[in-house]
Amino acid sequence: MSDINKALSWLQQRQGKVSYSMNYRLGPSSYDCSSAVYNALIAGGFLPANTNIGNTETLFNDLERNGWQQVQPVNGNYPTKRGDVFIWGDRGFTLGAAGHTGMFIDDADNIIHCNYGYNGITVNDHDQIWNANGQPTITIYRQPRNGTTANISNSDEEPTKTMEKDDDIMFKFIKVQKNGSKEIWFVFGNKRMYLPTPKHVENADLLLKRTGHATKEEAYSHDNYALKMIEKATDIVKL
Repeated sequence: MSDINKALSWLQQRQGKVSYSMNYRLGPSSYDCSSAVYNALIAGGFLPANTNIGNTETLFNDLERNGWQQVQPVNGNYPTKRGDVFIWGDRGFTLGAAGHTGMFIDDADNIIHCNYGYNGITVNDHDQIWNANGQPTITIYRQPRNGTTANISNSDEEPTKTMEKDDDIMFKFIKVQKNGSKEIWFVFGNKRMYLPTPKHVENADLLLKRTGHATKEEAYSHDNYALKMIEKATDIVKL
């Protein structure tokens, strides 16, 4: 049977012992937000042991495929419980630093998550972190009532280290400079490229469509937390 304590224990055992990295996200010394959640859910038996270590975008489907249900807000607030999984960002647009995920560690709105801000796995008040990041869209999932049939792995062991290819991470974003001017950038795996002309943007959109990615771009202020994550995790490639 699945065990939420084993899932949370996987995260707690690595609190203060691992760093955050979008490039080296498979452990054992560094993870990003989604790879940490995937590993925790596999350790707890909520996902099969051979599940690919995906990203925030694939997490929606993997949770639903394994019986997790969305928690609905009550009077504008989510009645969260220990073990709930949160995903920030609009579904379909959460790749890279545009999304974030973690787990609620208690019923009092505290989360455990691997994050760039503290460079590792930490426990924080969800609403404080959520407000600091611009109050993104929230989706919260709760574990199946009667457990799952996933193969449970030992919580002390690292689950199978398979993952989505870097090539699968592809999106555009807008960087709003301090003077109000806007730059459109294209992210491909761990690289990013400035798109200086409408033609470059058009070509990027064609590639995104051809590979099944969304063409909508998020806009970030020059000092935005998510933008800093993208820039730290990617290298600039010149045209």
